[in-house]
Amino acid sequence: MNVRATIVLTLAACACAAMPASSAESFSVNGLTVIVSPNAATDIVAAGMYFRGGSSVLDARQAGIEALALSVATRATKNYPEGVLDAALEGMDTRIVPAAGRDYASLSLQCVRENFPRSWKIFADMILNPSFDSADVELEREQLLARLRQSKDNPDQYLSALAMEAFYVDNPYAVDPSGSEATVKSFSREELQGFMKSKVTGHGMLLVVVGNVTRGEVEGMVRESFGNIPAGSALAAAVPPVSFQAPSVKIVRRELPTNYIMGCYGAPRYGSAESYPMILAESILQDRLFEEVRTKRSLSYAPGAGLGGLFTNYGMIYVTAVRPDTTLAVMLGEMKKLQDEPVTEKALEDQRNLYLTRYYLNTETNQAQVNFIARYELSGAGYAEAGRYLENIRRVTPEAIRDACRKYFHNLQFVLIGAPPEIRLGSFSY
Repeated sequence: MNVRATIVLTLAACACAAMPASSAESFSVNGLTVIVSPNAATDIVAAGMYFRGGSSVLDARQAGIEALALSVATRATKNYPEGVLDAALEGMDTRIVPAAGRDYASLSLQCVRENFPRSWKIFADMILNPSFDSADVELEREQLLARLRQSKDNPDQYLSALAMEAFYVDNPYAVDPSGSEATVKSFSREELQGFMKSKVTGHGMLLVVVGNVTRGEVEGMVRESFGNIPAGSALAAAVPPVSFQAPSVKIVRRELPTNYIMGCYGAPRYGSAESYPMILAESILQDRLFEEVRTKRSLSYAPGAGLGGLFTNYGMIYVTAVRPDTTLAVMLGEMKKLQDEPVTEKALEDQRNLYLTRYYLNTETNQAQVNFIARYELSGAGYAEAGRYLENIRRVTPEAIRDACRKYFHNLQFVLIGAPPEIRLGSFSY
């Protein structure tokens, strides 16, 4: 078999794995929206319970409360004490993982088909009846504090945190889902327990299940577990877009062997019509930066570009460079080319094929499909839009890419961590 045929068959297999996103259906139980996407191709079942709003609906004093509360909730429950819970999950090879972000928090379940009913009972009990034992609270608190302290020692993590702080200033996204040492230390056991209880409402959550299951099976389990929770009320309007009137740069002096730089700008809302041209624009920009900055000029080992993935989104360029002025001139020059010169049809088709290959690989697992479907539903675009994702990517034209770049590539908000011997602030003006 030749290489081309192998690639085609591989993509076809990946496409089959990604198909459930377009065959999903939904129902509601007491305000809780449930999306089920059957996938009989594998015996792995993945589910995610999503808590709407994330840190964007919290105030600054609550920063980190969701991350800590969910971590403690996974340690022990009313019906599954810590030792029993751990043994049950390990015996079934079941994984339940908490996560907290700016748009939502989540509890993710992954197990084999035959263990889904038993795993579900533990999963539901973590949400409905977490123990919040004092010892568990302190253990998870110390682990979260340790990660916060270590993040400042990692230039990339620290850069990302500072960039978000600078870009989303005076915006609901300004609340860091990881919190700070001060806020994480302040949460009492009772406060965490009360917060978790307040999040368990029908309209405040979303459940997505992908795997070898039927709607009827899932609906019966959901009604049994969550049929009596309060319906609650819908959340407030979406986070407002970010707009700056001028470019800026924030320099954080540190003695490092290189400089870490990120520049952020407003991007189309997640799942909107404009988001698809921008997705491909960023993919093209990433490849061009790699070619111009690393391959041709050896100015940096790691130039990058991309979209942040938030519902009220941002785009960014990133680089580590000994010579910031020279490197940024090349990077901003590539951004300007995308604004001034439409990509050729062939270049777009090549890039589209490359991007779709990455898409298939990134959505191959049931857990990845759960997250993909959930993000579209939670963003307001709707889960049906996730099923049209490939169609929307294929419809993008060179003109649409140029127009998106003209609209959004401006007034970059830069953060630099390092100690360059000299720097021209004009280098950051774009």
